[in-house]
Amino acid sequence: MSSSTASVLVEPFEAYLDRRSRSDLPFAPGEIVTVAVALLRGCRQATAAFSGVRWWLRSDGCPIVREEAEGPDAVAATADTLERVTAIASDEPTREILKRARESVLTSPPRDWESLERQLFRYAEPMPLVLGPLTPADREPRPARAPDNAASAPRVLALVDADLADAVREVLRDVRERWRSSRAVRLGMTGAVGALVVVAAVLLWPQSKDARASDPGVLPAGVSRITTPTGEPATASAPTAAYSTSAEREAEASPTPSRTSDPLPSEDPVEAARALFTAVDRCAGDAACVTSFTEVSAGMREPLPPGAADAAIELIDDFGGVFVVRLTVESTVHYVTVVRQEDRWLVRAVGTSADQPS
Repeated sequence: MSSSTASVLVEPFEAYLDRRSRSDLPFAPGEIVTVAVALLRGCRQATAAFSGVRWWLRSDGCPIVREEAEGPDAVAATADTLERVTAIASDEPTREILKRARESVLTSPPRDWESLERQLFRYAEPMPLVLGPLTPADREPRPARAPDNAASAPRVLALVDADLADAVREVLRDVRERWRSSRAVRLGMTGAVGALVVVAAVLLWPQSKDARASDPGVLPAGVSRITTPTGEPATASAPTAAYSTSAEREAEASPTPSRTSDPLPSEDPVEAARALFTAVDRCAGDAACVTSFTEVSAGMREPLPPGAADAAIELIDDFGGVFVVRLTVESTVHYVTVVRQEDRWLVRAVGTSADQPS
């Protein structure tokens, strides 16, 4: 990877850590070494140079510190970042070495950090951070299974609703008492129970698709009927559907553009970027519309420049699901990071050439 490509800022490091913490991909030991050493060296260089800083992630998978006037000082920003990485680490030895690094930043002078760097290099071989799509981990608890009461109640009662079940239980109680006292009752009740089972089976037998389609009283869930006034013939331009969904009614009432107009994902990064920028240009400054084409955790410092769709677009690097392009709009160079999520391309970060490290 060339030095110009490596110098491109992909996204704020805190945004990357937020995505990484919600993913099912744990940090590898080599990634931890890359992060910790980069944080220590960057903090040492920035402590005397900048009053406020912010950590960014470069396109080569390495964190880098940049000046930000309103940001915290280098020591505070680095200690906070190390704490966040420690919380994400998956094993105790890794957490322990990160805790020592954070303690050194807060309590020891920078010249003493070199011994800690040597420990880190002995711990693992450094490797770049994973930049590709990070699949969110499914941490939703599975619903508890309802207790099986089949053993405590007749199976026929599981096929009917609660009110009918209570009534049947009362009848069965009475039947049991008479069952014991009379043979004639036993014979008669056997036939009655058999008839009840047949009736219940007929009532609960699933309807065929043809029957449901021909029954105008059966509608899908969440769908309301649209009736035609009596005596008014339907025009040719009227919709042929007999109902409309609640989602359609909300879409008609909402001024926010629907995501169904999103650009189709393209495998070519330049074409995908141009289609995405065209969709953003169509928003005409509508904040809600622009947000629909922006990654939620992006933390962008500046918006996409106007006219980006018609600008010269050059691919800097493609990481598979994440790519960086260079825009030239009115002699100003911008770098835009684009990410693919759920078959949609979204803007992750935008920065001018002045924001890139030399």
